[in-house]
Amino acid sequence: MSAAVLKWIAIITMLIDHIGAAVLYGLAKERGGWWTGVFSKGFYFALRGIGRLAFPIFCFLLIEGLFHTRSRWKYLLRLGLFALISEIPFDLAFNNGRFDLASGQNVFFTLLLGLAACAAWEWLTKGNDPNCHPLRGLAAVLCAVAAFFAAKLLNTDYGELGVTLILVMYLLRKKPFARDLLGIGVLCLMFLLSNSHWIEIFGALSFPLFHLYNGQRGRQNKYFFYFFYPVHLMLLYGVLLLLIKNGVSV
Repeated sequence: MSAAVLKWIAIITMLIDHIGAAVLYGLAKERGGWWTGVFSKGFYFALRGIGRLAFPIFCFLLIEGLFHTRSRWKYLLRLGLFALISEIPFDLAFNNGRFDLASGQNVFFTLLLGLAACAAWEWLTKGNDPNCHPLRGLAAVLCAVAAFFAAKLLNTDYGELGVTLILVMYLLRKKPFARDLLGIGVLCLMFLLSNSHWIEIFGALSFPLFHLYNGQRGRQNKYFFYFFYPVHLMLLYGVLLLLIKNGVSV
């Protein structure tokens, strides 16, 4: 399958995930707590579980984009610009209308930091050249560590382990089975280190899709996802407000 097909799978599963995270969970918080109905709670976790496929796919496509983009600087600038644009919609959708930088930053920040670390590594090590100077290799490691701690400090979506997954995708790009093994290991770390992220292990279901990738870009609009992310969050926030106004509960 082409990159376009993978991107559509990621977009659709992300939308399903955000319906659960923004709308269903938002309704539950608005009504003063968790669900009382078993079906509602199960439906929520089903949506979130399906949504776990999205982030690993976006990480995979991010690294493919690194090697196929005409300008890595423009690629980084696009991610940075939409990270800023998406922050208000992100906070509105996931904080019941409260703009709160302390609660966490959107996934574009994670993708930006991960891509910056990979681009720096690629440049400093001259494309992972085994003969590059050891100091250049050390500088590459320091850039990766800096991205790791920046994600932790900024509390980005998926945080430092999200950046780690991106680096795994980059460093093991030509070793797909090792990439899958370590990538799933990172998802297990998310499960072990945070009870709220136990469903992250369902992201492992996305890894078989990478073996179906044919290396082709496919038919797609480069800017569609960039705009889709903040727009769909605003729409979901609007749906949440409408449901609250009409007294809908879960």
